[in-house]
Parts: sequence; C-alpha cells; structure tokens
Amino acid sequence: MRILVTGASSPLAVGVLRQLLLNRELELWCSRHRQEIPLADSRLHVIDLELESGVAESLPDEAFDLVVHFAGLTHASAEQQYWKINVAGTVRLAEAVRERGCRRFVYISTRCATQGSGAYGESKLAAEQKLQQFDWQSLLIIRPAEIYGGGGNEGIDRMLRVAHKWRIVPALFGDSKLLFAPLHVDDFSRLVAELIQQPHEGIRIENVCGPEDIKGLALALRIAKKYRAVPLPLWWPAVAAGLKILHKMGFEIVKPDQLARLIGRKTATAASAANNRTRLKRFLGET
Repeated sequence: MRILVTGASSPLAVGVLRQLLLNRELELWCSRHRQEIPLADSRLHVIDLELESGVAESLPDEAFDLVVHFAGLTHASAEQQYWKINVAGTVRLAEAVRERGCRRFVYISTRCATQGSGAYGESKLAAEQKLQQFDWQSLLIIRPAEIYGGGGNEGIDRMLRVAHKWRIVPALFGDSKLLFAPLHVDDFSRLVAELIQQPHEGIRIENVCGPEDIKGLALALRIAKKYRAVPLPLWWPAVAAGLKILHKMGFEIVKPDQLARLIGRKTATAASAANNRTRLKRFLGET
C-alpha cells in the first residue's frame, strides 16, 4: 500500500510513521517542511510539498492508496493564514490526490474543531466540512486532545519544561471550561496508526483523548508534584484580560486565537471519547 503522509517532519507525524513502519507491506511517501524527517528506511520517500501553491506539481504521477494529512498551521498572528493553509491548502491537496485516483483520506484535526473556539479550531472545522464534500471511499477524521511527551514548545509540554527548569508551574483557575484530557505522544502514535490501518467505508470521526479529564488547577498540581515545582495560582479572567491588553500594546505573549482555543467548546472529553482508556498512560503516570 502506498501512503502519503503530509507534515511528516512534525514530532506527532514522526511517531505515527515509526508505528506504520512496523508494517512491512507499506510504502510511505512523506512531505517535509523546513526540517528533515529524522527517520531512515528504504520504504520512506521524501518530497517537498507546500500547501499554499504547487501541490499538484509536487506529487508523483502514481496514485496513492491513502493520504494522511498532518500538515497545517497551528499558531499564527494573522488569523487569515489559518484559512489559507488549513482550509484552502487542505482542499488543494484533496483535489490533487483525487485527480490521481486516491479514494482514502485521513485528516488530523483537533477536538477544538468547533465554532467559537478561535480561528485555528474554526479553520480545522471548516476543513473537515470541505473534505466531506469530496467523493471518498473512506474519510477518517481524527480529533486529538492535548498531546504531551513529544518535547514540543507549546501547551502542556511547555508547562513541563518550565516546571523542570524553573520549578514553577502556572495553575489556571476561575473558569469551568479549563478542562484538559492529556494524551501521551506514544499513545497518540499507536492509536492513530491503528486507526489508519483499520478498513472502513464512508465518513468516520474519531475523538482521541487521554484516559482522564483534568481541571487546570489539578493539572498544575500534578506537574508540580512530579518536578517539585511551586504552583503559581492564576485567575483566568485576569490572565485573559491582561494578555489582551498586552496584545493591544504590541506585546504578543500568545497568539490572538489561543485564549478562545483554551476555553472553547470541545468535540469530546476523556469520558466521552471512544478510545480504549484502559490502555493509555495516565498523565505523568503509568498505564
């Protein structure tokens, strides 16, 4: 089976690729962006692919059996960029692979794909809706929760790094919507690789969350215990107001849409997600 994986140099995609390489029958074509893919295997074929333009010209002429679409924009100061990359770029890719005969597509979305969750989440929701208008044999939409353990520079991984280095951790409280469902990167990689290789027909949407729902304060206390850090209580309404004021003054501590993303409606919780929670690592703990 010939599979195209976009955004293959991202930490999340690399983890899934490692799982897919366990299947000796797969031939994997990977698009990179700005950095090399840290994997070496004769079945990996690397191409350069830009979603803004030239998608069709970058693809080989042979049809892919399946496309796994990781590539996308997660943080942008200019919110229209989300629509150019996450929506228009995704449509451009879908059109190009359909013209080459591909009938199966996997889209890595987010559980923030809801109205009112900020430009990133709304752009991912719009891309989901656009993809459902194509004539696919199968379309799998995967909506992960907050992923940690990959050494990233944002979200929970950033909190872990600050706690480890500076021995402090922000403890957000004051809004009932500050609810997390942390999913370890290894669990994400395994679950997504399994879902990709499961045959199905039609449209399928999978919410992939960690094994538990954790409030902002409880999340900070658990990190503090792990790293012997001091939790720094932060009242969310004041934090949000302060960040908005700083943004107007020209200081961009976070991207404009990240506040709405954090407290926006989610498509699922750990309690409602269908994945097998008994097999997942608990946050900063064992399975």
